[in-house]
Amino acid sequence: MATAVAAAVIATVGGTAVAHAAGGPNLALGKTASASTTNGQNAAGNLNDGNAGSYWESTNNAFPQWAQIDLGGSTGVDQVVLKLPPGWGTRTQTLAVQGSQDGVSFANVTAPQGHVFNPAGGNAVTIDFPATSTRFVRIHITANTGWPAGQLSELEVYGTTTGSTTNLAQGRPTTESGHADVYASSRAVDGNQSTYWESTNHAFPQWLTVDLGTATAIDRVVLKLPTAGWATRTQTLAVQGSTNGSTFTDVAASRTYTFDPAVAGNSVTVTFNRTTTRYVRINITANSAWPAGQLSEVEIYGPGGGTDTTPPSVPGTLSYTASGTTITLNWGASTDNAGGSGLAGYDIYRNGALVHSVGTVTTWADTQPVAATVSYYVRARDNAGNRSGNSNTVTRTGTDSIPPTVPGTLSHSTSGNTITLTWGASTDTGGSGLAGYNVYRDGNLIATLGTVLTYQDSQPPTATVSYQVRARDGAGNLSAFGNTTTRTGSQPPTCVNVAQGKTMTASGSTFTFTPDKANDGQLGTYWEGAAATRRT
Repeated sequence: MATAVAAAVIATVGGTAVAHAAGGPNLALGKTASASTTNGQNAAGNLNDGNAGSYWESTNNAFPQWAQIDLGGSTGVDQVVLKLPPGWGTRTQTLAVQGSQDGVSFANVTAPQGHVFNPAGGNAVTIDFPATSTRFVRIHITANTGWPAGQLSELEVYGTTTGSTTNLAQGRPTTESGHADVYASSRAVDGNQSTYWESTNHAFPQWLTVDLGTATAIDRVVLKLPTAGWATRTQTLAVQGSTNGSTFTDVAASRTYTFDPAVAGNSVTVTFNRTTTRYVRINITANSAWPAGQLSEVEIYGPGGGTDTTPPSVPGTLSYTASGTTITLNWGASTDNAGGSGLAGYDIYRNGALVHSVGTVTTWADTQPVAATVSYYVRARDNAGNRSGNSNTVTRTGTDSIPPTVPGTLSHSTSGNTITLTWGASTDTGGSGLAGYNVYRDGNLIATLGTVLTYQDSQPPTATVSYQVRARDGAGNLSAFGNTTTRTGSQPPTCVNVAQGKTMTASGSTFTFTPDKANDGQLGTYWEGAAATRRT
C-alpha cells in the first residue's frame, strides 16, 4: 500500500498553490475534470482546484466510481498524487490508475490495490508507475472503508516531460503597465533571476506582456523571483493571451500563487490547455509582501514553432439514435489545414455545456433519462488548440411512458345532496410530472381535475352511486383505478292495505254490485248503492 507523500508534490497552504519542487509541475491544474457521478456540491471541479479542503464525492452506495483529468493531449506521465482533506480520519480506498487516449477505452496503468489515506501522512497517497503516454488519467475506485463512495480532494498528475525545454520568452520584446525606478520589464526576459521587474506601486492591477513575434503554441509558463534575501509571498495573477496585442483573454484564470525561496527556487509553474497565441501577459492584482507586481523571470514553454492559427473544418452532419436511456451521436470527420498541427479530436456539448472530449473517433454515446429533452453539438479541435465552429444541433425529445402511482384511499362523506370525495396524492417518476386526477361515477368520467385531492358531486339522497379516481401525468399516462367508494341512497316507507279481507257492510246494493265486491282484491268489481245514479 502506498502511504508516503513524496516531497516533490504541490502543497496547499491556505488555499494557495505552491510550486512543485521536482519532477515537473502538476499537469492536472487547469485541465478539465470529470467524474462518474457527484454528490451535491462535491463536484468534479474540486479535483484540481489546488485546494485540499474541497473535495469530490461520488454517489453513495454505488461502486465502482471514477474521477478523471483530461490533459488535453497525449502526455508522458509517471506519477499521480491523490489527496483527501487533512482533517479526515484514516481510510483505505481500493483503486486503480487508468489511462486512455480517446476518453472511451481505458486500460489499467496500475493494478487495483488498497491505498491508505492517513492524516498523519498528510492524507495523501503517491502512486508511481513506469512512464506511459496518455491523455485521460482516471482513478477507478471500487471500495472505501471510511464512506460508501469515491472521495478525492486533489488528483495531481506528474510527467516525464512537459513539452519543449526551450524558453520561448528569453530575449523577446516586452511591454508593461508601468515600472518603479530602474526595474523595467525587460529584466523579466534577460535570463538572470537576480534582476527583476517591479511595477508601479499602489496601483493594481499591473501587467507584463511578452511578444513571441508570431502565433505560437504554448502550454506552460514559469514565473520566478530572486532567491537571495526575498521572503515568501503570494501574488494573485492570471495568464492571458492575445493575437493582436490589444484584446486579451484568460489562458489560465486568476489564482493566488505562493513564491517560496525554499520551494522550487522561488518559482511557480502554471500549466494550461495548449493554446496558440503571440502575446503572453501576466496580469497581477495582488501581492502579499509588496504593493506592486514583481517578477524576475517570465519563462514560456510549449511545442513552439507553431504558427497554426487555423481551426479545423466544422464536423460533418451530426445525427443521433436512441435506445432506452442511451443516445448515440454520429458525425462526419473534420480535417485540419495543410501543414497545420493536425486534428486532435472533438469536443461534445450537451445543452450548451462541454460534457466530453474524444480523440479522432466520430461517435459517442451518452446516457440520459428517457423523459429528458437534450440537445447536442460537436466542435473539432487541432493540436494547436484551435477549435472549429459548432456543428448542427440535434435534439432528442424525451418521452414519458410511465404512469403515475395509484391514488391513495378514496373515501366520501354526505350532507344532503352533496357527496364530498377525498383521496391520497399520487406521484410521477416518468419525467412529465403529475398533472391531476380523473373522477368517475358509476364507471363514467365526470370530472378532470388538477392536483387537488377532493371533489364534490350532487346527487339525490335516494340515489346509490359509486366513485373511482385515476391519476394523470403531463404525458397523458393514466394510473390504474383506485379503490371504489359507494354512497347508498335512501328509499320511501312501504304502504300496507289493512282493509283487504275484512267484512264489508252497506246501506244497500244494486244488482250484483254487492258490498263484498269492495274488499275482494279485484279492481274490476265494485259495489254500487241502490239510490245512486250509476256512472261509467
